[in-house]
Amino acid sequence: MASGRRDRLLTAAVALAVALAVADSSVVVLALPALYGTFDVSIVAVSWTITAYNLAIVVGAIAVLAVERRVRGHVLAGTGLGLFAVASLVCGLSQSFELLIIGRTLQGFGAALALVGAIPVLSGIRGSDAHAIRAWALAGTVGVAIGPALGGFLTELFSWRSIFLLQAPLAALALIAVVDPRVRSVEAAPRPEVRSRTALANAGFLALYGALVGALFLSVLLLVVVWGWSPIAGALVVTSLPIATIAVRWLVPDLAPRAAVAVGGVALAGGLIALGFLPAATAGWAACALAACGLGLGLIGSVLAPAAVPPDRPGMRAATISIAARHAGFVLALAVIAPVLSASLNDGARLATKATTAEVLDSSISLRTKVSLALDLRDLVANAPRGKVPDPTVPFDKRGAAHDANLRETRDAVVVAIRDTLTRAFRSSFLIAALFAVGAALAAAALRGRRTAPTDGKALAIAGVITALVVVLIAAEFHAGADGFGRRDYVDPCHAPADPFPQGHGIDGTLQRISLSAIDGAACKLGTGREDLILSLDPSSAFGSEVKWTRATLAEALRAGLVRAIDDADHRNTIPGFVAAGLKFVAERAPIDWMLGRVNIPFLES
Repeated sequence: MASGRRDRLLTAAVALAVALAVADSSVVVLALPALYGTFDVSIVAVSWTITAYNLAIVVGAIAVLAVERRVRGHVLAGTGLGLFAVASLVCGLSQSFELLIIGRTLQGFGAALALVGAIPVLSGIRGSDAHAIRAWALAGTVGVAIGPALGGFLTELFSWRSIFLLQAPLAALALIAVVDPRVRSVEAAPRPEVRSRTALANAGFLALYGALVGALFLSVLLLVVVWGWSPIAGALVVTSLPIATIAVRWLVPDLAPRAAVAVGGVALAGGLIALGFLPAATAGWAACALAACGLGLGLIGSVLAPAAVPPDRPGMRAATISIAARHAGFVLALAVIAPVLSASLNDGARLATKATTAEVLDSSISLRTKVSLALDLRDLVANAPRGKVPDPTVPFDKRGAAHDANLRETRDAVVVAIRDTLTRAFRSSFLIAALFAVGAALAAAALRGRRTAPTDGKALAIAGVITALVVVLIAAEFHAGADGFGRRDYVDPCHAPADPFPQGHGIDGTLQRISLSAIDGAACKLGTGREDLILSLDPSSAFGSEVKWTRATLAEALRAGLVRAIDDADHRNTIPGFVAAGLKFVAERAPIDWMLGRVNIPFLES
């Protein structure tokens, strides 16, 4: 009885080590936004906190293959857990990004040794290779399931450092169990293994884990950085993914492999596509898309797992290769997706700045506030620290938004414009992740396993419902406006209405009509948009290249603007036609260039 209880405790401790190593990426991913801001690094750089860990696992696992017959499992696991614990402290206490990456690399090497060494240790305790593989796989699944929630709660309640500082004692606890004399006494000596044909299954796992980068890495950055949610709120939404992964294995355990792959491919790729085409920045749409991803991961993984690590044979070598393949998927996907996302967000920031300028120009706020506010918002976006979406409420609150309904309305519209534009910038990255999902499904479909009994009607019906729900989800997103979400149609200044400020009244309304008509005329003449024209008034800004301001360019713009303002006033019947004709005659012949030569204008190029 005592021996049985002890074996259960040892099994739990070793399973903790496996869960800790597997869960790491899903835990740390919730800390990425905080790391992104703390160290003021780019998206490509911050992705190395995940890449370094997984790349080290790949290298470590490959290195183990060379010594697998000469080193016993408890030695590998013990060495790995000790290294993991020390490296966790290095990460938690690091004061520089470079030291953090060094710690993450050491953690990855430790994790590789612990994951590989856990298999023969579990085999000895459980008395069966098959039981050991099942316990090993279950521990990994549990780790992935609790990872997002754990990472979110720790980051928000304490800080990102608490994630690593908690990992250290947990690894030390598992280490105590691994060096227990009972483990050494029951562990079998290394023995030859049957070389299984697992290349196709491992290629599938590589692609599957590449798709997981999209579902975890991208979704967390979207929810926490762009939407501004707390880490806990983001974790709660992301947790719908592992919950669905576990639930689908319970709902359809007897689904035939081919059917599981077909449904899983639709669910995983469809979920990632749904994340890319969100029609609104709401929890409901995101949670449904992530749940679809989880269903796909569960179904495809259930087919790949027994093919990659056959449960009926000694599996240390097969498991080692599978570990390397899975984490190589993380590395490959991050290497592809992170630069694409970084470039997309840079473009998205420019589009967001243009969108906020359009909101300000179209708003009902006073004329004297509009241009200065548009330029303040431009500078706010340009100067925002890495890892932070700028808070556009600041320039509005500074101008009295608390007491001005028009300012508040414009402020809210600007917040939405920035959030929605940056959300759309994630689209291409999610679609790349969907391609990884398709690759995983194709590899799984090509596997030739043993024949199974036909799928029963209930399982087939559930599979059909899953497929239908994913298709309905994507269709519902497009019906709700996903295609146009985050995209703005701008007024063509050459075809703008004669009354560009119909909501204005009084002296301010008249001045706004004249000014906006003049901006439209100048922008049309210079071949640019009115938003780009306003933003280019500072040549040193990111928008300075839209218009090359020289004295001749300014004279041309002013003349075109005056003529357009007069024409629009004539069309609105604000002034009599003969007066408009006289004013246009003067505007077209006025010596504007000569007058500008007598004035020092700072933003003009020499």
